[in-house]
Amino acid sequence: MGRKYRNPLTNPLHYATPQLHTGPPATYAAAQRGLTSYDYVIIGAGAAGCVLANKLSSDKNVSVLLLEAGGDNTKVFESKVPILFSKLFHTKHDWDYYTVEQPQLANRSLYWPRGKILGGSSSLNAMMYHHCSKSDFDEWAATHGCEGWSYSDLAPFLRGMERFTPHPGRPAIDPQHRGSTGQWQTGYSWLSEIVEKGFLPACQDVQIPAIEDVNTQQGSLGVTRFQTFIDTKGQRSSLATAFLTPEVLARPNLYVACNVRVTRVLFDQLTTKEPTAIGVEFQTSRGGERFEVHARREVILSGGAVNTPQTLLLSGIGPAETLKAHGIPTIRENEAVGRNLKDHLCTTPVIVKAKDGVTLDYLANEIKALPALARWLLTGGGPLSSNVGEAAAFIRSTDYQFPQTVNAPNDFTSGKNAPDLEIIGAPLAFIHHGEEKPIDNSSVFSIVPIGLRPQSHGTVSIKSRDVFDAPIIDPKYLTDKTNNDRNVLLIGLRVCLKLLQSPSFKNYFEPIPPNDDPTSYWWPYSSSDVDKITDEQLLRFMDEKAFTLYHPVGSARMGPSPGTSVVDLECRVHGVKCLRVMDASVFPEQISGHPTAPIAAMAAKLSKMISEGVRLEVLLGRICEG
Repeated sequence: MGRKYRNPLTNPLHYATPQLHTGPPATYAAAQRGLTSYDYVIIGAGAAGCVLANKLSSDKNVSVLLLEAGGDNTKVFESKVPILFSKLFHTKHDWDYYTVEQPQLANRSLYWPRGKILGGSSSLNAMMYHHCSKSDFDEWAATHGCEGWSYSDLAPFLRGMERFTPHPGRPAIDPQHRGSTGQWQTGYSWLSEIVEKGFLPACQDVQIPAIEDVNTQQGSLGVTRFQTFIDTKGQRSSLATAFLTPEVLARPNLYVACNVRVTRVLFDQLTTKEPTAIGVEFQTSRGGERFEVHARREVILSGGAVNTPQTLLLSGIGPAETLKAHGIPTIRENEAVGRNLKDHLCTTPVIVKAKDGVTLDYLANEIKALPALARWLLTGGGPLSSNVGEAAAFIRSTDYQFPQTVNAPNDFTSGKNAPDLEIIGAPLAFIHHGEEKPIDNSSVFSIVPIGLRPQSHGTVSIKSRDVFDAPIIDPKYLTDKTNNDRNVLLIGLRVCLKLLQSPSFKNYFEPIPPNDDPTSYWWPYSSSDVDKITDEQLLRFMDEKAFTLYHPVGSARMGPSPGTSVVDLECRVHGVKCLRVMDASVFPEQISGHPTAPIAAMAAKLSKMISEGVRLEVLLGRICEG
């Protein structure tokens, strides 16, 4: 059939059986008599879904249907050009979610961009390629009982899927730590002079050592230039471009249906001892006709940390009180669904007025940006290939003491070589997700502290039984009882203030008149004496404009006990059969960095586990409905 995006809007009956007035099939056997069925139905073509679809369909004897709420990524220019990712915010390619009001953050409702496009958020956000800390995953195995998901278990998949491209003049990377034959292209994006000769040396001035490669067993501690998922043409290498290539999409056993919303998973509760997933029901528009597709082997839910718990709840799996409140028949009660949500919170960026031309804010002017656009189109290089977050320092808050800080943070890192703070250097004004323009069209450098190991945890729930109603997201930022999350971020802000005093960094700053008003645009950079700034002032500063770093996890977490987790160690939903989850929602605990690479590696590992399990079932003569 050639290159194909199977879109139900074009020909629904090719992919799904219209729901009959008598309702969907109640048993596994009845489902198999339906018009259309597949071995695997994957819900969500985000980071995990793309990898799962690729790996599972590599077996020509297996049929796979991948359902995505968004559209095709291949013609979205802003997704291809690295620096333009924020142009996708608030568009049809973005779920455009908002949290409930956060009392600890000036009662603000925070914007959460999430990718609604093939590739999910790997097609929408910045392109940090980060393995995080070895101890993050070892903690999953040792502390949370998730044996089989330690760093040594995931490392072969991290390396196996990567194709790293070294670049002349870039950091010399030991090739033994990088993959060279995988499908996912990684390398280095543009590095601005102010980052290379200002921010990076400034970090070393405050005793943050340089580290060339944060993607090894050594971990992340130190300041580094980011490796990114970028291809040799200077374009984003999302999980969709890497794993849903034209050749993969041409497989006769792989079907990709865009612009569909899964309303629920369908279960057989009559002929099996436990409820057994036999397919899914979906719509293509609010109030529109419902369709169903059937799964011969398994349904795999890969909707992400927001949409996965929403789908589970709509399907009758979750806290009894929530299901009852919305009149949803209970398939399996599980109090952990939608709970244990954790996210990486950024404080308000410390912004610096930079000398004209040394940052990338000029690219907002279409005329001034033309040479950079021409360069990128011709060579794939230049400032349009910037990742925005070009470099970062990973540090431990307990390593720093400041006389102004009253309450020192406790150590909640995953290990002695793991950070709980990240400080990103961005050569432009990244305020309110890039929506707030620099005052007076100034050149701005943003320094962004992020708490990596939050103790606060929130919830995802549902507003109604209608899948088109956005879920209720309440991350409960800064609500941990000991206020440790605030204390960590205060240390991060004070390290940023130390960076401002570095002579190498100051060479790129414009002097401005001293101003001690905390409401001033340039405060605290404009403060006459940064050492006299109080914790109270910094906390007010933090509360007004803190924002997400786009890393929600844990809302359907993995664990051995159904009392405290949603899926088991093979990502099978507790208490039901033939239903798995694979995305960031299964993380048992928040990791100390950027999650895209770990998600992809976990999906690759699960694909292998599923395939090996099927082979074993065939040998033993078993099938899923038994």
